[in-house]
Amino acid sequence: MFMFGWNLKNLIKNKKKIILILCGIWLILIAIWTNPKQKSVGSIRILDQNNLQLYEKSGQFGFQEYVGIDHIPITFQQTVVLIEDKNYWSHCGIDLGSIFRAMGQNIKAKKIVSGASTIPQQVARFTIISPYKIPKIGILRKTREMLIALRISLVFSKDQILEQYLNSMYFGRQTYGVQSASKKYFGKDVSSISHSEMALLAGMISNPSNFDPIAQPDTAIERRNSTLSKMLDKSIISQEEFDRSINEPLPESVHQFDFIAPHFVQMVLNELSEILPDNKKSVVITTSLDSNWYKKIRQIAQRHIENLKDEHQLNNSAIVIIDNEKSELLSLMGSIDYFDSSIDGQSNMAIALRQPGSAMKPVTYASAFEKGIATTATAIDDLEKVFITGNGDGFIPRNYSGRYHGVVLAREALASSYNLPAVEMLNRVGINSFLELAHRMGISSMNDTDRYDLALTLGGGEVSLLELTNLYATFAKGGVYDQIKLINKIEINGEEIYVRPELERKRVLDEDVAWLITDILKDQKARMPTFGEKSSLLLTKPAAVKTGTTTDWHDNWTIGYTKDFTVGVWVGNANNQPMRDITGVTGAGPIWHDIFEELLKFEEYSKFVSPPNISQVKVCAWDGLLPTDFCEERYEESFIQGTEPSIYTQLTTRPAGNQSVTNQTIMIVSPRHGAKYEIGALEEEEIIFELSYGSSAKKDEINWFLDDKRLDCNQICGWKPTLGKHKLYAEINSESGKIKTSEAVFEVIGYKEGW
Repeated sequence: MFMFGWNLKNLIKNKKKIILILCGIWLILIAIWTNPKQKSVGSIRILDQNNLQLYEKSGQFGFQEYVGIDHIPITFQQTVVLIEDKNYWSHCGIDLGSIFRAMGQNIKAKKIVSGASTIPQQVARFTIISPYKIPKIGILRKTREMLIALRISLVFSKDQILEQYLNSMYFGRQTYGVQSASKKYFGKDVSSISHSEMALLAGMISNPSNFDPIAQPDTAIERRNSTLSKMLDKSIISQEEFDRSINEPLPESVHQFDFIAPHFVQMVLNELSEILPDNKKSVVITTSLDSNWYKKIRQIAQRHIENLKDEHQLNNSAIVIIDNEKSELLSLMGSIDYFDSSIDGQSNMAIALRQPGSAMKPVTYASAFEKGIATTATAIDDLEKVFITGNGDGFIPRNYSGRYHGVVLAREALASSYNLPAVEMLNRVGINSFLELAHRMGISSMNDTDRYDLALTLGGGEVSLLELTNLYATFAKGGVYDQIKLINKIEINGEEIYVRPELERKRVLDEDVAWLITDILKDQKARMPTFGEKSSLLLTKPAAVKTGTTTDWHDNWTIGYTKDFTVGVWVGNANNQPMRDITGVTGAGPIWHDIFEELLKFEEYSKFVSPPNISQVKVCAWDGLLPTDFCEERYEESFIQGTEPSIYTQLTTRPAGNQSVTNQTIMIVSPRHGAKYEIGALEEEEIIFELSYGSSAKKDEINWFLDDKRLDCNQICGWKPTLGKHKLYAEINSESGKIKTSEAVFEVIGYKEGW
């Protein structure tokens, strides 16, 4: 009892303090409740290197491009204030006269028909309380809205509040702010809109769906004309301007926002999530891509694919351009049309894993040069040979032409893309050494070492165009590897919060080895035996270049570089359907050629300079050794100092070369004898019949026989499979007479779920 009385006296004695504390708590809660900090929805603008817009999105809600108040015409500002809050410049955030008038209207109607919201109140409602969604109407929400409006008016200037308002209001069609609305409806910057367009946008703020000029033209034009009349009454526009504006037609369609290089944009968004994983703020991202180059390469690719698609059964291409000096993506095209589902356009073929064909051969030779196993003048037999693979099978590499060339030197073997010498070189180097160098040079795939055999140098693994192009850029940079980054700068509210760090240049290959590979790949004379004197690989300036074609016709590639730029081109079908009778030099090559010629027109060209450790030595072209008086064919070859030949050739005449395949080596390479094929779900599926034959067999003198019936096709056949076992052979009319191949017996079985 005594204790209770003492506490009561204490309570009475300290009641002033308690009241002050409660008042303080109440004020803190009110301050928190009316915090004028705006809620961000994380808008994203992606720009190219010249600050041209590639993509713009406001979180999950729509499009919003922020502009300063000075960028918005003063006439438009006056019109919006006139329509939405005529006492804006004189009130303190709320308009008491409008509030009492609205209360009377609401009581009379027995429901809320007028809110009397000022511009600060609307800013509070749409950017703080309920950003980008319709708020619930209620006394409590209205009270909070007014309190925040008062605080906003105390903290910010009238121009700042109006700027925020004009950048936040909804204009229909997932569009927020006057700049985005101007681009959406008129296709122009807000700074250049007409008086009629100002009146239309100002009138839309109160009810954008009802005054939509495309969906609701009648109500939209009525609202616009009403707004123009008010502008005339308040002398915002003259009578002449009114007469001209009242007759201006409404827009008949909306303008699509820029979405340039969509595959690249998606990659940028992925990189952004790694740099700022929990970002909720509005960001502006400046990238390395040049949108003008993107548009140019897309036009080139589309033109060539249109010319090739019917004859060769292909529909798509992907392209990568790397600026070697900056180690930046100047351009990336993942398909010729992102929005075309018939070609699987949204599949990004620039980063898809595909078999590269012969485009991996330079890695094999670079590894051999690096280990001292070979030089540019090492003699290699290009003769029929059986290699034993890891699982014990026999592997006989064939050149695309069907010819063997006898003894060749490494320079010609790589430049002319002979298959057997490349396999022989990989056999000497070792698969693990090949993969180790490929990974050093940026290839992140091909990690399952147990599944690969000597066909790896002919494209037996899978790589992406982006990584393979960057591998070639590493050759161009003298063996220095840089990881490709897409984002150069990120800004939040004009403040740079990320700038691409300085390049961490990493030497992954000896400079001398890289230069030797470059010297071979740009040697037009060395590639002539396969590609001829003129081909799509020949530019007006010297460039190093390599092609690749898969044996099943699914992919072909051309990748090449100068000192300044590296260009990689893939051609094929995203759904992995085979093409018909096309190689890297005829498919991807012309696209590569035209792109590089454009680069040479508008960009700088720098010559490759030989490193100081490279020496020039005359060798005998017969075997790559030092020439004697008997050697009539000699040339000057490049060597890393210390690897030059030290002995003289013992040959007195040129060895037999350019050997044609014999009758015994004419064989069916597809289908293989004993193969089984399963009919899939696609009705258009075909089995390709392909022959390896000698130079004496003319292409127009080959006859195919299936189950003893002659087929109506030539050289390479596409046959729609039927169930059962089949017997296939070919007859070739050569200069030495008619040659019949051995038979290939194969079987076609039906599709079964779960196999």
